Amino acid sequence: MRSSRLRFILLLLFTVGLVFVFIYYLYVNRDKYLQLINVSPSSVFLLLVLSVIFPVINGQINALLFQGMGVRQFPYQDGFLLAAISSLANQLPISGGIVSKAFYLKYKYNLSYTKFASATLALFICFVAVNGLIGTMILLYWIMIANVVVSPLLLGGFIVMSAFLLLLWIPIDRINIPGSIRKWTRQAIDGWLLISENPLLVIKLVGLQTCLMTLLAIRYWIAFHMLSQAVALSEVVLFASASVLTQLASFVPGGLGIREAIVGAVASALGFDLGVSIVAVGLDRLISTIVILIAGGISTVILGKQLSDASPKSDDTT
Repeated sequence: MRSSRLRFILLLLFTVGLVFVFIYYLYVNRDKYLQLINVSPSSVFLLLVLSVIFPVINGQINALLFQGMGVRQFPYQDGFLLAAISSLANQLPISGGIVSKAFYLKYKYNLSYTKFASATLALFICFVAVNGLIGTMILLYWIMIANVVVSPLLLGGFIVMSAFLLLLWIPIDRINIPGSIRKWTRQAIDGWLLISENPLLVIKLVGLQTCLMTLLAIRYWIAFHMLSQAVALSEVVLFASASVLTQLASFVPGGLGIREAIVGAVASALGFDLGVSIVAVGLDRLISTIVILIAGGISTVILGKQLSDASPKSDDTT
């Protein structure tokens, strides 16, 4: 109990420190950003609209995934509410989103946490591989067709992401790997065996995630242009594809600083200013967080009321 409290305090201090460093950086470079800033009401409104679409698509992903795991009558409305709540819970320095989903599914549908976690992990690996493949194809096009010089590290990073899919076919019983990695890989393989029974489901889920990636790329395009950066659509697609790795980090709220670092690194490899790139992603985060707080707060009230109304019925049947 004491160690968990200490961990929370340390993470909170770390988060506050990140925010302080970011604000201090903006203060020191205020003249530079006052010249670059090009924010209009229409661009802010468009970012807000795109941010609202995210829980809508994530809700559809939730509904399809849970139906594929045996919850046949899972309503889309609950999928949307759960997506909004998960985004809000992910602002905590823990795996808040996946915990909230697991609790809800166990409480209302008696779906085991192990089954849910395995399917979610397998799906995440699929998402990483697909985004890695998209990034690799863009970079290979630049190299082979457009004769653009590309950083070998950048190309290698996207190739590694593409190779994530091979994790689902590793013969873990025949090779010597650490116990923790073996357990994690086994869980992913079990999840893949579950969702791959319905190939159409996997195609739909990957298609919806690709839509999310495209919307995120558009958000980045708007945010970079808010700072007068002439970024191309293919470049922001690379930023968005790499951003999927943010889901690996749950030790800071919403992957605070992680997404900025990932996009900043990719943008820097493409010749953009590292600091400006980080600030652009920060602008997108600031606006999207407004939507997350409002949608997540309202959804928490609605879904909480649903669960409280359902609990007396379950008591009567026992």
